[in-house]
Amino acid sequence: MADLFSAKIPKSFRLLDPGAGIGSLSAAVCDRLLYLRSPRDIEIHLFENDARVLPLLHQNMANVCKSLRAAGHSANYVVHEKDFIVDAAATVFGEPSLFSNVDYGQFDAVIMNPPYFKVNKDSIHARVMREVVHGQPNIYAFFMAAGAELLRTGGELAAITPRSFCNGLYFRGFRRWLSGRVGLEHVHLFESRTDTFRDVLQESIVTLWRRLPEQPKHITISTSFGRDVRASTQERTMPAQAIIDNSSGDFVIRIPGSREDSAVVELVESWPQRFSGLDLCVSTGPVVAFRAREFLLSEPNGINTVPFLSVFNITPFETLWPLAHKKHPIAFKVCPESQKLLLPCQNYVLLRRFSAKEERRRLTASCLVGSDYKRPYVALENHLNYVYHARRELTLDEIHGLAALFNSALLDRYFRTLSGNTQVNATELRTMPLPTLEVISRIGDAVRSLRNRTNLAVEELILQELRINSSLGVHLLDAAS
Repeated sequence: MADLFSAKIPKSFRLLDPGAGIGSLSAAVCDRLLYLRSPRDIEIHLFENDARVLPLLHQNMANVCKSLRAAGHSANYVVHEKDFIVDAAATVFGEPSLFSNVDYGQFDAVIMNPPYFKVNKDSIHARVMREVVHGQPNIYAFFMAAGAELLRTGGELAAITPRSFCNGLYFRGFRRWLSGRVGLEHVHLFESRTDTFRDVLQESIVTLWRRLPEQPKHITISTSFGRDVRASTQERTMPAQAIIDNSSGDFVIRIPGSREDSAVVELVESWPQRFSGLDLCVSTGPVVAFRAREFLLSEPNGINTVPFLSVFNITPFETLWPLAHKKHPIAFKVCPESQKLLLPCQNYVLLRRFSAKEERRRLTASCLVGSDYKRPYVALENHLNYVYHARRELTLDEIHGLAALFNSALLDRYFRTLSGNTQVNATELRTMPLPTLEVISRIGDAVRSLRNRTNLAVEELILQELRINSSLGVHLLDAAS
């Protein structure tokens, strides 16, 4: 993170480290400054309100400044034992504008590993930052916004955060706000979460931003493949439009980790339609299990019950029901009180909303064939997304074609450039490009004719139908095998 900052260090250098912990990030920046040939006047501001780490933070920063002075630099630090957002964002709680406190001045560099947790919309943090984010955002976005606002023109911000802000509805306002103040210059990906971090449900990334009046023309993407980040890093510089999709004004950040990923994005983005253009809709299953316990049954019980489908029923292409399971219900009671939770039993594509942390595929889709169940309704758990047509029932060829695309290495790789989360949100699916329904139906017809529906056979069929016969096709076949 410290190496991402520009080599051009001003004579008077001010560094901000919000949520400083024991000062590791500031120490890393100062390690770069230590060996500069000409002396610098260095001022470090650190925010930390965890009393347990404050003694070590003071000790570490005193040692850092001592080393800088011994190398000929002027160095001082201030630890603000306060809440960074509440204290730095505004002097008076409830002021309509952010950062009315100018006592801290502006900074040449901000480096941060902010805390990650959701913030209630009525909390003091959310109310202070109401110009930036709406709904129930995550605290790390507040830190990034505050850090960006406290940069001088040309100043840089390096942050390690979850990747969740890069797309989706929850962070749309934040992305729009941030893009109006700083430009994205560098993104670093960690190829494996388990090799680098422990107990992380979504991908973490390092980003570098610069305070400029407009977005840069190029963005660097780097990727590391193990714990030794320096030794394993691969790097590419790409046109900004290949990374940032602002066609709808949402400033979505796509992060292709390889040349093959870039080719996948280019191909999929060339498709002529998106969900809405095809009159396709995607929604989340309406049954929240713990709120509907009185309607959940361990087995079908006459005409007043219908199938209850959850993630356990979803396999590629096939929806398995009934599925004997000791712990999970398989049927749903039909009564006036449960009617609002039921869906017409017709043809749908079902997708799991969650995948395991290191699961091979992020997208898993099955076909629900309505005529197989001979019931008027079906109940879907909210851990599922379901795809349907806005004006009619999907055909068998259409649901098999859609399931084939969702289960393919092609769309899985595309989706991973958009989202680093193990959760598959309906909002993200709605923005995905798709071929025409005619092409989707042809794929579905061919899939239904397959005797052996293996990953490789389906992938070959899709590549043939979409006329992908380049090196990308070879790469996708390798991924599917």
